[in-house]
Amino acid sequence: MHTLPTLGRHGTVSPSTTSDTHSSPLTSALLNYTFPTALIDRLQVEHRWTPALTLRALEEYRRFLVLAATGGVPVTPSKLIDEVWHLHLTFTRDYWERLTPLLPAPLHHEPASGQPGDAAHYANQYLSTLNLYAETFGSQPPADLWPDPNCKSAPKREFPTRWLIPLAASLIAWATFAWSSFAVLIALAVLVMVGIALAGNSAPTPRKDRNSDGGSGGSTSSDTGGDSCDSGGGDGGGGGCGGGCGS
Repeated sequence: MHTLPTLGRHGTVSPSTTSDTHSSPLTSALLNYTFPTALIDRLQVEHRWTPALTLRALEEYRRFLVLAATGGVPVTPSKLIDEVWHLHLTFTRDYWERLTPLLPAPLHHEPASGQPGDAAHYANQYLSTLNLYAETFGSQPPADLWPDPNCKSAPKREFPTRWLIPLAASLIAWATFAWSSFAVLIALAVLVMVGIALAGNSAPTPRKDRNSDGGSGGSTSSDTGGDSCDSGGGDGGGGGCGGGCGS
């Protein structure tokens, strides 16, 4: 079991950084909020997160709390931040007795209702949350924890595995006729024939609709003029939920 640094009193874990100065007491209190060590341990065990990733996820969850409490509009977290929020809600004493009194009003989790318009609603709300994040904190959210669905990942170069079969066949042919002076020619002939046969039988792979990705939040991907960015691990965007301080 990995343990996290900076253990505080009363079984809590302190944030990784507290050097930022904020004019709002509410913002400062939320960015310096401490979490129960049991919550940290469960995040690491259940999601197999490293200590470093867990600390970063908690830091971004704190920032999500700031957006929900001060933004004045409903906000939607990324899938990874939503996992932290989901688990924190199960720690009812900490969530309702320690966190909620700091907020101007209770922060409720609003899951998708299953209606046809939910996907578009939460996709748009997630994009608005990314913009609000940049306005509030003066920088873009980390792309690996807050993926931008408008950015497409750079295509990965794949090894042409279809050539493994003809290469293997040509090597076998060469080894079989190694005693002959025509071994190399035989191997080349086998390589060409098997390659032609495979090329004739192969069908084009249907292109996956990028808009079908996005998970429970229904966030969609779109091409934006050829720009690309790394979304860091295939997280498709926002979770299918939103939250904002209110009654």
